[in-house]
Amino acid sequence: ARLVAVEFGGGRTGAITPVAILEPVQIGGVTVHRATLHNEDELRRKGLMLGDTVLVQRAGDVIPEVVKPVIENRTGQEQPVIMPTTCPECGFALVRAGQEAITRCPNPICPAQRVRGLIHFTSKSGMDIEGLGKKAVEQLVGQGLIQDIPDIYQLEAKSLVALEGWGDKSADNALAAIKASKT
Repeated sequence: ARLVAVEFGGGRTGAITPVAILEPVQIGGVTVHRATLHNEDELRRKGLMLGDTVLVQRAGDVIPEVVKPVIENRTGQEQPVIMPTTCPECGFALVRAGQEAITRCPNPICPAQRVRGLIHFTSKSGMDIEGLGKKAVEQLVGQGLIQDIPDIYQLEAKSLVALEGWGDKSADNALAAIKASKT
């Protein structure tokens, strides 16, 4: 596959993770467009450049990862990957403490951290609120219906039903799951 771009996303802990954007490639019957690059050290260790032909595998037959560039396919047109110095979500200056491999956004109110934190809270490993998955949480935050955890418990059916893709049944199911999470 060809490495087309590298995007940098923020997680719930503020970690900024590079993600490879690839020309679509079939791996084990699955079309892969994106692959993890883990962190800046891993990116540099592999010597990846934009435009490289790269070897991609599905780690554990699940998560796509870039293994290495195919150096002999380089044309001289490849460009270095530049790590951002500011958070792609909020613009705060990024930090990398001591020997840590992770570059982080130190902004405690970074929108990416807030959304990812809410997604984690509602996920199976959190409160397991059925009906409030990643896309639903992103939609609710985007529409201004929730900003933090207490807002989840203030949601009303009429607000949910008014959103695209929500009906009476999905709103009722989500509200029942929210209520059940209280116990």
